[in-house]
Amino acid sequence: MMLMNSSAAQQFDYRWSSVQQINKVKVPKKLWPWLITQDSLTARLKSLGTLTVDVLDDVWSTPTARERKRLKLRPREAARIRTVLLKIDGKAVIYARSIIPARSLKGHWRQVKYLKDKPLGGYLFRHKGLSRSCIEVTQLPKRLFPNQPNALWARRSVFHQFGPGILVNEAFFNEINQLKTPFGLL
Repeated sequence: MMLMNSSAAQQFDYRWSSVQQINKVKVPKKLWPWLITQDSLTARLKSLGTLTVDVLDDVWSTPTARERKRLKLRPREAARIRTVLLKIDGKAVIYARSIIPARSLKGHWRQVKYLKDKPLGGYLFRHKGLSRSCIEVTQLPKRLFPNQPNALWARRSVFHQFGPGILVNEAFFNEINQLKTPFGLL
């Protein structure tokens, strides 16, 4: 069971910087490739074991001010907020929070609301015409996940195809560093 400060973790309302602005020395060596990869994390995780998705929340709600700004949403604009734990062989390795504006639920993206325990990344990367913003990174305060020994690193980016896009935030638990790297030699 992954203990977390749910009210703080739900928000991910922190300062984000482009990957180029991050001092790589501060990031654990095995974590850096996870933070910067443009590839599907879902595909990378599946190559390491059995991937399961524990849905913590999947509701219509209000994004934070920074999330609204990042997606260029109007005040009080409706968005589906999906929070999940991605697990490999039963061990939680990533906490994800996705902001899915109602205006983005067009075309095949209308099916996103029916994902249940399927990974969002696996669905998004299946479709042609998908583009992705630059990846932004932050170090989250330790208080978000009290059972983790260190402050966690997280990344976010916007996937574009319909409407304002889908904002995906991903925080990497320390357990991800114990997995065999799917990135080749480091």
